[in-house]
Amino acid sequence: MRLRRWNWLRSRHGGWLALGLAALMGAQAQAQWGSSHDQFHDKLMQLGAGPDGGSFGPIGNTLCDTLNEARKTTLVRCVALRSAGSVFNIYAVANGSLQLGFGQEDLIAEAFASSEAKGGNTLRTVALMHNSPIGIMVRKASGITELSQIRKGIVNKGSKGSGIYANSTALLNAMKLKESDLAGVTFMPPTEFEKAFCEGKVDVFINAIAHPSELYRRLRACGGEFIDISPDVMQKMQQDNAFLKPMDISAGMYDLAQKQVKTLGMRNLLISNSTVDEEAIFRVTSLINSKHKDMQSKQPYMSSVVLMRRSDIDSLAAPLHPGALRALQASKP
Repeated sequence: MRLRRWNWLRSRHGGWLALGLAALMGAQAQAQWGSSHDQFHDKLMQLGAGPDGGSFGPIGNTLCDTLNEARKTTLVRCVALRSAGSVFNIYAVANGSLQLGFGQEDLIAEAFASSEAKGGNTLRTVALMHNSPIGIMVRKASGITELSQIRKGIVNKGSKGSGIYANSTALLNAMKLKESDLAGVTFMPPTEFEKAFCEGKVDVFINAIAHPSELYRRLRACGGEFIDISPDVMQKMQQDNAFLKPMDISAGMYDLAQKQVKTLGMRNLLISNSTVDEEAIFRVTSLINSKHKDMQSKQPYMSSVVLMRRSDIDSLAAPLHPGALRALQASKP
């Protein structure tokens, strides 16, 4: 009897309660976003971040936490997922498996322009993210002191599908080195590589990551040293990849003995697919713009993140998503 009474009360009054809550949330969303409707798709945004030990993971967690804190007004929920990195994220967004993903700008441009990348031309830019200088770290005990000597060492190229692997391959190609020219090659992600490096089983690590990085701090503590990318290799890499720009890793960033490092790097982008709902991307991008400084204060990896400007549109690796364009147009000039 009591159960039947509860069911009757729920059927009698539950609908009105649900309508009341929906109306309240709709009013909040309308006040926040200036829109009279909240019936849009893609309210759950799955974000491809990166592997453990990189910067994509912590940045993805910070971004999703920020979006979820505002979920009552944006009506958008974000879930950051571990992934292999840039290459995986780009293709997962292109084929619609993910709604959002982080990727290196050069790899995004390659996928967007490629006729072999299924869905590559559907990639769209949502926001600019952090800069990633390429850090080449060698074990001091290996005797390697400059880039031309890395053939003497065991080089970790990173797991396939990662930005580490793509950057390592680009560097070796610019040096006209094949894997067979090296003393040895491994394909480990950062979490596995760190132990191997500190145990002396690997001599060279190549990674493009935001700085300062706790990974590089630990690698220096167990005998690692940065080396420069030589001018001739820089020139060749930039000829092959117009998105690479000269960057430095500042002296003393990790300890007083660390010298300034001359290298190349690239921007990272937050990307989506052209089929993802415009209203959802508008709300995501608007929140990123309004919470930009807050996220930087919470996550040091985001210190180099700058907001999109109208002058950036024509230089992007993939066109701006219509929702992101609306957010840009609604922002202050």
